[in-house]
Amino acid sequence: MIEMPLRIFTQSETFPFYIHYGQHEDDDCFIHGHTDFSELVIVLDGVADHVVGAVSYPVTKGEVFVINNGTVHGYRNARNFKICNIMFQPHNMFSPTSDIRQSMGFQALFVVAPHYLQNNQFHSRLTLSLDDFAFVRRLLDEMLAEFQQKHEGWQTLLSVMFIQLCILLSRHYRVDQNEHHSDVFKLSRTIAYIEKHYAEDITLADLVQTSGYSERQLTRLFHSTFAASPKQYITKLRIQKAQQLLPDPSHSIGEVAWSCGFADQNYFSRVFRSETGETPSAYRHRRKEKSHE
Repeated sequence: MIEMPLRIFTQSETFPFYIHYGQHEDDDCFIHGHTDFSELVIVLDGVADHVVGAVSYPVTKGEVFVINNGTVHGYRNARNFKICNIMFQPHNMFSPTSDIRQSMGFQALFVVAPHYLQNNQFHSRLTLSLDDFAFVRRLLDEMLAEFQQKHEGWQTLLSVMFIQLCILLSRHYRVDQNEHHSDVFKLSRTIAYIEKHYAEDITLADLVQTSGYSERQLTRLFHSTFAASPKQYITKLRIQKAQQLLPDPSHSIGEVAWSCGFADQNYFSRVFRSETGETPSAYRHRRKEKSHE
């Protein structure tokens, strides 16, 4: 099994993003994993068996799914199988304050479902209608053209087009398409709530009310999906938000702490060091030095 970093496809450090169309016919796509990126896959035509870990399931035209960093996967039994692969790093493409993170559909497609897929527990994908697929295909063609031609401002335009695509896909990832996967949507609704209120004092009772689960059920679901309790998940999310805000020198460390849900700066520093191995000030300094290289 081959581990693939994003630098195989692009060596740009300022815009770590790659899009291309791939085609497979009567051959297998080797089993591989991603070391530092996620992959959005839109099936453009044909059929194949998607192999994830020890299981496989058929995928066909119009289906959309996301492969997380660390997921081992590939394709077999391909017949006229054409796909669009978009390789990206979520922390670079999705702003920490973007309202897209508060969408249940976004959390289902880009966060929860990939975790289930990684654990061989969830095989449902977003399936686009004919009209939606036609619109998405036109958008993909435009994105690919921008990526290949690299006209002035192409990175900014491509970033905007990618976010547009993600929003459209999130809106189409509806509960009525996957009613038998209620866990995914209840958990996605809960994660969307956390994204909206992470700077506030979130209690387990709040999450229970949002999800419709009991405390025991919700805690079990978090552990099985994210290998963390709800409290641990919230803490990790707050630290991730802080990591995205700290490089901006216009915000003091105290302001970053407060905006990420930590009322006490000293406590924030202890938690940040426990999660990352360095203090907030050391992290800021290191990022500053790296930006000047």
